[in-house]
Amino acid sequence: MLGRVSWLGAAVALMLALAACGSSSSSSSTSSSSGASSSSSANSSSSGSSGTKYKVVYVPGLTGNPFYTTVACGAQSVAKSLGVDFSVQGAPTFAVSAQTPVVQALVASKPNAIMISNDDPKGMIPPLLAAQRAGIKIVNIDGDLADMSVGVTNIQSNDTLGGQLAGKEMAKLLGSKGGDVVIIDNSPGYPVSEDRRNGFIAALKAYPNIHVLGVQYSNNETADAASIVRATAAAHPNLRGVYTVETNNTEGAITGVREAHLTGTVKIIGFDTSDPIVQGIQQGIVAADIVQYPFGEGVVGLQSAVKAIKGESVPREQTQPFVVATPQNVNTPMVQHYIYKTTCS
Repeated sequence: MLGRVSWLGAAVALMLALAACGSSSSSSSTSSSSGASSSSSANSSSSGSSGTKYKVVYVPGLTGNPFYTTVACGAQSVAKSLGVDFSVQGAPTFAVSAQTPVVQALVASKPNAIMISNDDPKGMIPPLLAAQRAGIKIVNIDGDLADMSVGVTNIQSNDTLGGQLAGKEMAKLLGSKGGDVVIIDNSPGYPVSEDRRNGFIAALKAYPNIHVLGVQYSNNETADAASIVRATAAAHPNLRGVYTVETNNTEGAITGVREAHLTGTVKIIGFDTSDPIVQGIQQGIVAADIVQYPFGEGVVGLQSAVKAIKGESVPREQTQPFVVATPQNVNTPMVQHYIYKTTCS
């Protein structure tokens, strides 16, 4: 039942120990700050005995996304025990032009630390460098900056490994018959996506009967992803697999496969989850999905922020595990523990 889970069974107890999700919602951008408002003042006080709190703000890639919501839920679940006044502030659009003013406003309010899922590894350097120079600790979540001097740590899954898991799963599903496979990505040039693609392609090199048609780009539009599936199926009658590197592309591929009347014939393997994707797995139209552990990223992110505020050392790179969700295991408690949240309750 759990044979396709990608990490060792011995880690189950450790991960489940982190599962105590707080009941506070991560969607709120407000908080009551009652402690030090700068890194220097926070370092001079104890959050435990004095009753003062550290102020930490999470800036998601965009608001309303289940992955980022789950990161916030993880952080919120340990905020009280760490003496942290935790809040979320973000923009509804995934763009440097939208994320930058959020960071700039936070610099003015002087939190002790900013946890951030960067919208661009280069474009977000200037505002975050300014925050760091102002004494604010920067914790990168799910993607480092091109300038690794900005930020005390980067916490994310090994996306190359995730891509390799997807490739091996595709090979298992297609078996000896093989066939054509298309990859759908948002846009070129984003390191996280490139690692997911490269890992997938590398894993399939061991299977000459599987032909990767290449990468097509949807600009993060579900309708475009659906169109890519339909057009590829029409041009390549031997299409047997679709690998979707992001959530919207998986949702679009579900629609495209249904509209092409290829359910069961074309295997979809996705990356990350949403309610429609989980439903697609349960119905068998999504054959497998690579699921990260954003809840754990949030827990470790807030723990790392507090350590950095206190002047303690933090590993520069930290990782979290995956599971491979399938129709056979998606409803098990362990896999459900990884499924992304839309609220923290």
